[in-house]
Amino acid sequence: MNWLFDLLLIVVLIVLLTIWIIYLRKRLLELWKEVTTQEVAFYRQLERVLKEFYEHLDHLTTEDNREFVRMIRRYRKKRVRSLLLHTRQELYNAMNIVYDQVLEREDHDECKKLIEQYDKLQKIRRVYNSKVLIYNQTISVFPTRYLALRMKLELKEYFG
Repeated sequence: MNWLFDLLLIVVLIVLLTIWIIYLRKRLLELWKEVTTQEVAFYRQLERVLKEFYEHLDHLTTEDNREFVRMIRRYRKKRVRSLLLHTRQELYNAMNIVYDQVLEREDHDECKKLIEQYDKLQKIRRVYNSKVLIYNQTISVFPTRYLALRMKLELKEYFG
């Protein structure tokens, strides 16, 4: 009778462990999907903003920002996502500097759509980075780390 109780206890523990692993796997996949969705949205918006910058470059170019404008021109027809992270961040910083100069001008009403698109990009970037933070922390913790490795989930990179 004692061995029957031990067997039942072992089976219950195995079932609970299996349910817990399935739950963790589902949670990791949901986090991965959220991060990937935000990543796609961010890079689409980044390409829209880059296009918007390019359309207004003649109006935005000054002596102070010629190098940054040159960088924006260089990457206007390339897929931003395919660039190296360092290059994407340099491009983003260049757009940020030009954007700040646009806001300092008194006649920035001509670039209203550019300002809207850039502000939207900033919101999407903050959401993306917060999702990446949660995802990276989750897959770096002890029990989920092993499951994430088995699922071939890797850390995502922050942007800016």
